[in-house]
Amino acid sequence: MRLILLFLAVFLCRVTAHQCDAETECSDDETCCKLGDNTWGCCPMPNAVCCDDRSHCCPTGTTCDPQGARCIGADEKHVPMKKKKPARKTVERNQFNEVVCPDKASKCPDGSTCCLLEQGSYGCCPVPNAVCCADMLHCCPNGFTCHGQFCSQNFAMIPHLRKFASTSIHRKPAVEFLSEEEEDDDDEESTSSEDPESDVDPIACGVGKTCPAKTTCCNVRGKNGEPKTMCCPLSNFNFRPSAVRTLAAQPAITVLMVESARSTLKL
Repeated sequence: MRLILLFLAVFLCRVTAHQCDAETECSDDETCCKLGDNTWGCCPMPNAVCCDDRSHCCPTGTTCDPQGARCIGADEKHVPMKKKKPARKTVERNQFNEVVCPDKASKCPDGSTCCLLEQGSYGCCPVPNAVCCADMLHCCPNGFTCHGQFCSQNFAMIPHLRKFASTSIHRKPAVEFLSEEEEDDDDEESTSSEDPESDVDPIACGVGKTCPAKTTCCNVRGKNGEPKTMCCPLSNFNFRPSAVRTLAAQPAITVLMVESARSTLKL
């Protein structure tokens, strides 16, 4: 049961991080402290006191006692010193908080770790700050060691994790923005030029109805006074009742022509 709880804790515990330097970080509930090799490590408590031996740390408000391996408080009470661990490498993220892999061409979901695969591309380990195993196929949670088919930490052993494929990053070309003057000129050119496709497209006219291309949809009233839509055989026609009478009086365009161009249902 303890192993199951430990395994679940690795997946569920999510904390933010703060930078030790440009390349390393510790969790917000940890403190950045220098290690013996002058690299950064993490003390497992916030606002800790970094001991001079560069291996241990103590809670805030206490004093390091390396000889006694303890932390002494103002009231002379003491607690054991804590061991530091190496700081994690800073993870690059995109605007969606996804993890960008070192090749800059692949990414992994938030809460996962980029690990190399056998073929040289990157895969994703399903836990944050994971340990990538040497077989380039499996991985272990942070703080564990790859040990055959298991991940070990002190006396605890859990099954190793299998990586999954990363997602390729597709970069779209930038869009050049026009100034207001250029945009106005572009609009004029677009208006003056005719789109051959728009010349044959039907025109929406009422619910579920269309008119042929190069006609105008008009709202009129029928003989019983009910509103209806009809198609005028002129493009961009500004409808007025008097205009309909004018069209009817012209021999070239009769009312019968208007009637023959009634709105048709879309199939």
